[in-house]
Amino acid sequence: MHTNLVLALGVCAILTAGPGLTSTPATLTATPEALTANPWSWRQTQMNDGELIRPANPSQYQARFHPDGSLAIQADCNHARAQYRLEDNRLQLDLGPTTLMACGEDSLGSRFLTLLGSANLIFFQDDNLFIDLKFDSGTMQFSPLPELSGQALIDTHWRATGYNNGRGALVSLIEGTEISLHFGPEGQLTGTAGCNQYSAPFEIQGERITIGPARGTRKFCAEPAELMTQETAFLDALPKAVQIEMSVEGMVMRMADGSMVATWARVGP
Repeated sequence: MHTNLVLALGVCAILTAGPGLTSTPATLTATPEALTANPWSWRQTQMNDGELIRPANPSQYQARFHPDGSLAIQADCNHARAQYRLEDNRLQLDLGPTTLMACGEDSLGSRFLTLLGSANLIFFQDDNLFIDLKFDSGTMQFSPLPELSGQALIDTHWRATGYNNGRGALVSLIEGTEISLHFGPEGQLTGTAGCNQYSAPFEIQGERITIGPARGTRKFCAEPAELMTQETAFLDALPKAVQIEMSVEGMVMRMADGSMVATWARVGP
């Protein structure tokens, strides 16, 4: 069995390199440290029936393996959680809850989650992560993303793409409305909650964040309908954030139980 595994991974490494290209040998022993060292961006999946699946924007499809056995997944405009176990090269994933936002007709979000759920074996080559799928059906390829620490948030601007409605669900913003966020260098969050301007103190240590109660202006906006309900839900959820998950283009804030406070898209450089 071990001989067959080594042979299979070796052949896969040769095929990945392509004709005329040089490549370092695949690393057959996958360590947890290598898997959790940084976030991974999905580059492509080569199915063994000849189908090649490539996302138009790889940074929208990410997997972040944490040392505690949890996995944070960005699947286009949706986010999911999973638990994983790694024994030698064998990877087992148990997919958990996911948001259900509509990402568009060309989205590969659902396909990405389905492929991840079929993970079987992993190996590394040329700093890339490869995941062989069950039943020898194909291989996913990931490239490393730079690790972004919490301090990289200072003086950045964000636009909310979803918020916790206070009933256990992450929902999209009302059409035509905006929730913004700026991490000020003096330790103050500022932005618009949809109708009113707000501010709140914050502290960051690694991926952990502490946010104090938000204060804001006291306007009432009658339109669009439910805007004030949206604003109240967001401001109630914001101080409950304890963890941030960052990527090149997005950020997720989570509560202590793993529920999402809000999802964010970066604005500007």
